[in-house]
Amino acid sequence: MVKIEDLEKQLHNKQIESLYLLYGEEQYLLEQTVKKIKGLFGECVKGINYIQIDESNVQEIIADIETPSFGYEKKLIIAKSTGLFTKESAKSKSDMAKLKTKLSNYITENIEIIKQSVILIFIEEEIEKSDLYKTIDKLGVACQFDYQKPMQLISRLKNICNQYKVNVENYVLQYFIECQRN
Repeated sequence: MVKIEDLEKQLHNKQIESLYLLYGEEQYLLEQTVKKIKGLFGECVKGINYIQIDESNVQEIIADIETPSFGYEKKLIIAKSTGLFTKESAKSKSDMAKLKTKLSNYITENIEIIKQSVILIFIEEEIEKSDLYKTIDKLGVACQFDYQKPMQLISRLKNICNQYKVNVENYVLQYFIECQRN
């Protein structure tokens, strides 16, 4: 598993991987990270080199990975809230379990092809550390976005202020954070 700060450094250095699992409660940072990856990816043409997947069309994920991106070097697939990383109910357990196993095996067997042609990002709020999780953690990047602690928020705010050449004391930033939480 990669820390948020390490992932941000990679993206800042324009290093983009082919397989991501981004999850956790800190949705703002998670969405900013996805936005950075999309920016590094370049032009996104929906249906051609950019595909969005959710729980309604998750069954088609392997077909979407295998379909070439016409006229583009790579394809960006964002799979958000798919249910692939959560415990299933008894009703849907067999189909989803089969898909999880099939996808895990597919990624393991075809990682080189995926690296050449696809950037696959899974975005989830909560996960269960299943075989699919372990496969992505081993072959790609898994990053948990937990709520930031006050000192982490102060550090982030200080960096933003420094970029705009605004000098703000830490106690002022601490006050802002405390006001926001109340």
